[in-house]
Amino acid sequence: MADRRILNVEKLASGGDGIAFSDGQVVFIPFSIPGERLLCHITEETADFLRAEILENLSASPYRVAAPCPLFGDCGGCDLQHIEYSRQLELKGQIFAESLSRIAKLPEQEFSLRASAPYAYRNRVELHVTADQGFGYMKRGSGNAIRAPGCPIAAKPISDWLKTQNRKGKPSKELQARIGPKERFVLFAQSGPLKIEGLDAKAQALVGGRSYRFPLSHFFQSNLTMTELLLREALSGISGTRALDLYAGAGLFAAGLAESFDEVTLVESDTLSLEAARENVNARKARFVPTEVEEWIRAESARSRRGAAAPIDWIVADPPRSGLSPSTRTWLKNAAVGGMSYISCNHATMARDLGDLCSSGWKIDSLTVFDFYPQTGHIEALARLSPPKAPKTGG
Repeated sequence: MADRRILNVEKLASGGDGIAFSDGQVVFIPFSIPGERLLCHITEETADFLRAEILENLSASPYRVAAPCPLFGDCGGCDLQHIEYSRQLELKGQIFAESLSRIAKLPEQEFSLRASAPYAYRNRVELHVTADQGFGYMKRGSGNAIRAPGCPIAAKPISDWLKTQNRKGKPSKELQARIGPKERFVLFAQSGPLKIEGLDAKAQALVGGRSYRFPLSHFFQSNLTMTELLLREALSGISGTRALDLYAGAGLFAAGLAESFDEVTLVESDTLSLEAARENVNARKARFVPTEVEEWIRAESARSRRGAAAPIDWIVADPPRSGLSPSTRTWLKNAAVGGMSYISCNHATMARDLGDLCSSGWKIDSLTVFDFYPQTGHIEALARLSPPKAPKTGG
């Protein structure tokens, strides 16, 4: 007999599933909302948790809404279209606050929540060729693509294109569609090097009145409105002699730093991204270092021991999901630094890093959560910090 249980959803997990508890076990329930009482079927059981699907909603949340996308639930792109948007923001704030408390072991922290347009915000989507020769997204929990009749979270030109486009040419593994400041274009990603006649190898994005170029195949934020807001808050009110951009990418933050500092050092291991940064950042003020952050830190530490390293007035760090490495955190605890803007796409590793830095005397000056990806469980955050007895850095 199927394992059916009545469950009360207590909170939202970072991936977007609701969390309930049954006989001391954690139960993850997709497409549920905290406060709901549900009749569920257990679909997976492990030593650590259960998964369940909803059979009947016995007490629906007042925040439950009809999803605008007909593929919601089947498509793997969205997790939260069933939740009213203001409530999504509140729940994401709760997830962030819990990470700071549980992982960072920090006292309660005040933070701001920055809302996005809930739909039509993505200037880039990744599409796949479906079995019936159309374009679509990957089916949730499957390796198969499903045809998408438009996409409500994609920018309107992309969604309109998707509605009308018929597949042409030979099969391709995937397709990315991006829109730039003045054009729309698509990228076919095949097994070999990308070579499309008449198509520039770099894309362009307009953020805060500044044009950025970056490799077509590389990451660049897909919610440009929120990117502009993040950029403004990360760099607000800072100036000085020397700035450092760790994990610099194509120079999103470094371009702004170059307007307020005499010298900016960009550390980035990806050579194509750094090549793009040379186009985006004022070269007269910039030093481009093609290496891993940890390698640069080893070299900088050696310079410090020789007395050859100048103080750093401000650091911008935007690491991958793994966060700051132990050696990077150790260096930050001892470096002559005026302050830091730490950007993260993983609230758990950010909480770990903030807890470690604060235990050595760093102070959190402000925290902001940016909802870059409404309708999903993803969270982006900015922490502005000052080290113990930091010199003043202001503009």
